[in-house]
Amino acid sequence: MRRYGVVNPVPKSGDRSIGMAAQISLGGIEVKRSLCTSGFKDWDVEQILEWSAPFGLDGVELWMGHIERYQEERGPLDKLREKLRRYGLEVPAVSGYTTFSGGFSGEKDLKQDFKSMNHLLDVARQLGCPFIRTFLGHVSSRCTSPEQWGQVVSVMKNVMRMADQYEVNIAIEVHYDTFVDNTESARMLLQAVNHPRLRLVFDGANLHVEQIDQMEALPVLYPWLSHVHIKNYNWDHANRYKSVPVSILNGDIDNKALIQELERRHYSGYVSLEYFGEMKELNITRSLQEWNELRDAGFPAS
Repeated sequence: MRRYGVVNPVPKSGDRSIGMAAQISLGGIEVKRSLCTSGFKDWDVEQILEWSAPFGLDGVELWMGHIERYQEERGPLDKLREKLRRYGLEVPAVSGYTTFSGGFSGEKDLKQDFKSMNHLLDVARQLGCPFIRTFLGHVSSRCTSPEQWGQVVSVMKNVMRMADQYEVNIAIEVHYDTFVDNTESARMLLQAVNHPRLRLVFDGANLHVEQIDQMEALPVLYPWLSHVHIKNYNWDHANRYKSVPVSILNGDIDNKALIQELERRHYSGYVSLEYFGEMKELNITRSLQEWNELRDAGFPAS
């Protein structure tokens, strides 16, 4: 039987004794925490698993580059799946870098994106992963022509037929400098494609780049939400790349309100810590400490 929406992977087996509890009880609902490995591109999967083990996470959102490197150096994916099982980890998402755009002036062959997605779907199915993360578009929605929009909707309908074949969902990440960079463009795209396997990765920090309040966007986009990325910054809107990453409950984004709203809505999916740069390890460690303190305090009202 096909399952749509938030697809929960097979429950983990075995007793995990390391680290602190990662499933946070929110009124009887458990928010599961994962680590996005995209920020650790120069690390091997084994290094990431060993470093993060003391945190007692529930999953790792695997960057496709890590998976391919593992296959080249270690072999078949059943070995990786067994390694993850021993760590007590699920794979809530496989992160690809397809965009399914850019072919409008002949500068990109969309066949490569289709080939990549076929490989991503196959890998996800082998790892028991419910969905693929993708981007959509190569420029801001403000710069997208009606012809580009119409073509990408048509392309995504074909992509969703592939998703049906593998019984794996596809989730578009809300991200600046893509066709899906704000609340309205995300809603319009999801409604235009209109497929139950097309979902959304919600990222409030990426919305903040567009100066959109994540708490205003969340209720609009929640019907399609399958996964959440969480991070925080002290922002420099004049020069985004000078923004300073900080732990999740510091910075300019109200992630405490986000966690409380996910509780209120009985969200049962994953929230994935996503950090890059030299401070990523410190920010992840501090973020998990803050989150535990928030949990222990019983999530007091803001």
